Formats: sequence, structure tokens, C-alpha cells
Amino acid sequence: MAQRAIREYDGKAIFSKHWEKYFSGFHYGFKSVLVTNGDELRACAQKHGFEWLKQEALVAKPDMLFGKRGKNDLVLFKTAKPGDVTLEDAAKWIDEKIAHEVTLLSGQKGTLTHFIVEPFTPHSQDQEYYISATTVGEDDVLYLSAEGGMEVEEGWEEKVNEVTIPITMDDASIEHLIRANVPSGIPAENKERFIAFAEQFYKFYRDQNFAYLEINPIVMIGNDMHILDLVARLDDTAGFMMGDAWCGAEFPTAFGMEDQSPEE
Repeated sequence: MAQRAIREYDGKAIFSKHWEKYFSGFHYGFKSVLVTNGDELRACAQKHGFEWLKQEALVAKPDMLFGKRGKNDLVLFKTAKPGDVTLEDAAKWIDEKIAHEVTLLSGQKGTLTHFIVEPFTPHSQDQEYYISATTVGEDDVLYLSAEGGMEVEEGWEEKVNEVTIPITMDDASIEHLIRANVPSGIPAENKERFIAFAEQFYKFYRDQNFAYLEINPIVMIGNDMHILDLVARLDDTAGFMMGDAWCGAEFPTAFGMEDQSPEE
């Protein structure tokens, strides 16, 4: 399996394309743009269907295959009015970020070239959850937590339940296994909803030939699901049969690395 990372924007676009097929009973309002500078963002706001860029509070962040953007102070948002991030705020911030080299806490250095801009989602900490899936040897592994956000890695073993799923397991057994491993911290009123979403998430991961898929956090407000942050890698050996299913997702060079030649 050749794992190749895709942008957060492309991962969310794949979710949106297949949402109705996989996530029955849940709603995902995909609103997102990928831009390279402030003028491009302003131009997007003039297009039909993108009026929300001028009407809603926004969040902007780089979309360049590196994590911990919050800890690197590379997320532009404000949690409450007055002073919500406007279209012009986001455009100016993006232009400031592309004007100079950035050094991450990891030591990686490079120039920011791509940004994802979305509506801000008001919510409380207890509405954040964590879910991811990957393949380990002959099995898939689903990771579930009642706690999402930047600090989920702290105390991972206590916070996150690991569910090992043999690739030959039938759907009924998968549902039973997920139910038996649902995190204890999930409120009773959300337990069935979370179980249903986790089962559907795993089927989506498997059918769409992801090699790794993480949402951290996913915000659950009733049946409305808000994918705030996403990391995804595709199994590119399946690319020949996925066609439009992957929404034209590209495999960009990771931040801080030199672009590969066509031969490479």
C-alpha cells in the first residue's frame, strides 16, 4: 500500500461527495474554499454559492500537509462577537503569511502557499469528539475518543479506545465491536448517535480506499456534523479504479520539502 497525503480541502470534498450514501441520518454542510492569496479569496466571494464568505464569521489556516497549526499560531479565528474574522481580515492575514518564510515548532521551514477558509462553528468543548482509522498489518484499526482537539495526544492511552477490525469481518460484527468499545465519556444522549457515525465512518474509510483518515475534532450538534480538522492519506494503488470518487484530489509535496521531478 502506497500512502499519499492529500489536502484537508480535498478530504472534506470527498466526504461531501459521498455523504448521502454513507452517513444516513446526519447532515454535513460543506462550505470550504482553497486559495493561494487574498485576492483569490476575495474573487471566490463574488461567485454564486460562495456568498457565505461575506456573511459569516470565518476561520483560515494553511492547508499544506502539516499538523499542529493551532500550536504553531497558524489558525485565524475569533470565538465570539464582536470582532469575528471577516472576509477582508482573512484575505489580509493570508497575504501576510505568504510574504515570508515560516518556521514550525518541529523545525521545518518553508513558504505557505495554500490556505483553507471556512465558516467558524460556535460550539462547546463537550461537543468535540475524535475519530480516526488506519490499516495495521492485516487489520484495520478504528480510534475513538469522547475528547477531541489539540490535547487529545496528551494521555492518549487513557483517552482513546482502539478497535481492531479484521478486514474480513461482516457488518453486524463490526457494529457489535464498535458498540462494545464506545468511549465511556460520551453523554448517554449522544451514545447511539456516535456509534452510528463511527460505523458509517469506518465503511466510508474502507470503501474509499483511505490509508489513514482522522477527524480531530468532529463537532456533533444534534445530527449536524462539523468536520473542523481533517488529515487524510489515500492508498494511491487504488487510484486507477477510484476515478471521480476522489474528486480530483492531488498529492502535493509536503511543507518544507522540495518538489519532486516528474521522474521521481
